[in-house]
Amino acid sequence: MVSAASRMRVGPAAGGRPAGTMTRMRTIALEEHFLAPGLAPPPGTGPLASWGPQIGGRLRDLGQERLASMDASGIDVQVISHVAPAAQPIAGAEGVTRARAANDQLAAAVAAHPDRFGGFATLPTAAPAAAADELERAVTELGLAGAMVNSTLGSNGAFLDEPRFAPLLERFERLDAPLYLHPAPPSAALREVLYRGLPPAVAGRLATGAWGWHAEAGLHVLRMIAAGVFDRYPGLRMIVGHGGEMVPFMLDRIDTMLGSALLGPSGLALKPSEYFLRNIWVTTSGLFSLPPVLCAVQVLGVDRVLFSVDYPFGDNAAGRAMLDALPLAPADKAKIAGGNAERVLRLAPADAPVSPGIPTSAPGS
Repeated sequence: MVSAASRMRVGPAAGGRPAGTMTRMRTIALEEHFLAPGLAPPPGTGPLASWGPQIGGRLRDLGQERLASMDASGIDVQVISHVAPAAQPIAGAEGVTRARAANDQLAAAVAAHPDRFGGFATLPTAAPAAAADELERAVTELGLAGAMVNSTLGSNGAFLDEPRFAPLLERFERLDAPLYLHPAPPSAALREVLYRGLPPAVAGRLATGAWGWHAEAGLHVLRMIAAGVFDRYPGLRMIVGHGGEMVPFMLDRIDTMLGSALLGPSGLALKPSEYFLRNIWVTTSGLFSLPPVLCAVQVLGVDRVLFSVDYPFGDNAAGRAMLDALPLAPADKAKIAGGNAERVLRLAPADAPVSPGIPTSAPGS
């Protein structure tokens, strides 16, 4: 049972690190963003404009300001990825060129701070075969841990379960590189249907971080399950942010509604929940109160939950305060803080002389 106190949003203590910080627990945050010059919209335009110039400055920084914020909140490693939509909507050779430049910039930052940064590549998903090749380059040559794919519905007009993305999913599986599925803004047509008539600022937030893109990302995961993606690619490993994009709360009912009793023998090989326990992990990105995080832990188990902040849109201190406040045994809290990330991303342990962004075992091992 969740106590009244745990329903409250957890906040940091005054004067620096949150109260109760566990300094010996390695903390790895997985959904932390940056913005490459070649993918930045003109000043004052695009979905980032409503966040103001301070967020834009933090996104562009891959050095001292970012590290200082991590240090102040006791975050040891950030696994950094490009903010949505990245290179995904850009067609043709230009998309490939811009994705490569962004990944080269991120890899250089990881190389400059190998004990503090890791990285997820951005991919030119408008061209899935080229995206697969860029994934392989990013993992095998640049040492990035995998790739973040912002929901392809908004940027490419199709879900990842559709046949065009088969070469990309096959490459993720063959490389044994995790696919981090992140939400993306809806298409203009979908925005018109769902959010017309609302004040622009309200519509913008409802379409994205207040609700809409989380619901669509959760549907994206369920489509991949229902379409048999994880039967075709049983070794595919996927990470989903924001506590599982609302799916864990509904997972028991989803099992019932998508079970063999309703779908018959031609349905799924496993229950949806069993794919989560085999193929999918969730992070705590953007969640700074205990109930949604505890829901994910209770439904999926402590081994499937990984710490994240969603920097700079989320506050490092608030994320760390939530982590420290989790009512879990120290060993379980340490798994969520960083132990699970070391295992899922093949990251080197803290005392090993290997870059956090470079896999410690060969793909497929």
